[in-house]
Amino acid sequence: MQSRKILVVDDEVMVADVSRMTLAHVGYQVVCAHSGEQAMELAMGTSFDLAIIDAMLPGTNGLETFEGLQQSCPFLKGILVSGDLTVEMAIEALDKGFSRVLVKPIQALSLIRAVQGALAEAVVQEENKRLKKQVMQMRNLIEHYMAPEVASILLNRQEVTPRVRGGVTSLTVLFADIRNFTSLVQHISVTELQAFLTEFFDMVADVVVSWQGILDKFIGDAALAIFGAPVVQSQANLSAVSAAMDIQKKFEALRGRWVLRSDLFNEIGLGIGVSCGEIYQGNVGSGRRLDYTVLGADVNIAQRLATETMAGQILITEAVYGEVVDKIPAREEKAKLLRGLKQKIKIQTSSIMDKQ
Repeated sequence: MQSRKILVVDDEVMVADVSRMTLAHVGYQVVCAHSGEQAMELAMGTSFDLAIIDAMLPGTNGLETFEGLQQSCPFLKGILVSGDLTVEMAIEALDKGFSRVLVKPIQALSLIRAVQGALAEAVVQEENKRLKKQVMQMRNLIEHYMAPEVASILLNRQEVTPRVRGGVTSLTVLFADIRNFTSLVQHISVTELQAFLTEFFDMVADVVVSWQGILDKFIGDAALAIFGAPVVQSQANLSAVSAAMDIQKKFEALRGRWVLRSDLFNEIGLGIGVSCGEIYQGNVGSGRRLDYTVLGADVNIAQRLATETMAGQILITEAVYGEVVDKIPAREEKAKLLRGLKQKIKIQTSSIMDKQ
């Protein structure tokens, strides 16, 4: 670790020199000043970690000098020394931000211990600042994928292991899939593909977060979102279906803008499947790489429903429909046997046209 820089400010030259030699002997870099004005001039060109200041400096006194030094060194720690220290002076010094007060004449051991204590506080302060910055960066990253409320819950959990505990809970799953996208990919450039998908995923993420959902992952040209945890929602099904309606509406606006660039975008549409049930939510993977995701039959059902849709359509399971029947327009479809399932399931369909 780099040696700490200390500024000793005392109009008594001999006292300042004794302090300098004492602290230099134990490895500190020490510079002396003999007035407040000289100290502030030095601080303009050098970043000090600690200032040891005599309270009774001529001209600018010790308290005023410390305030001036902090203009150049905002995180500067301070020790006030005085040959005539009073309780009132000590209280005022602590109020001004000094870490310690010492009474002259100062014993070498007392000075070293005071300096070590003040600098230890500085280390803690620097570490807290670093951790706060790290948390803010993490929060900003997490909020790209989920609602701020969800991010707060995850960041405030007292979890020290990298493997966040998973569990089975009742969730609603939304799966959005661009229809006829494979055909489009064959006729547009990679640059156009990337630009379109970026706009699409940005839109989906914004809508999901607005309905307090979590964007679980992007899969090719599809998106998987969950509702109901870790923020508990009394109407997770309604939030998911409402999000699906918003996504469909905004996808049509997005597609319309891209049609102006190429008629090929007339051929694509968006299909969405929504299902709910008991689902595992947590980390899955190996010791080298973990993926926070959801697993369960209803995750697969939502994906299968999305692949069964026509452009602009939303297919929802009977369980989801039962909780939104009075709030979202929908029509009953024939029971379908979805790929991978042994029995047909009842489904309902909705679309942005139904809402209009």
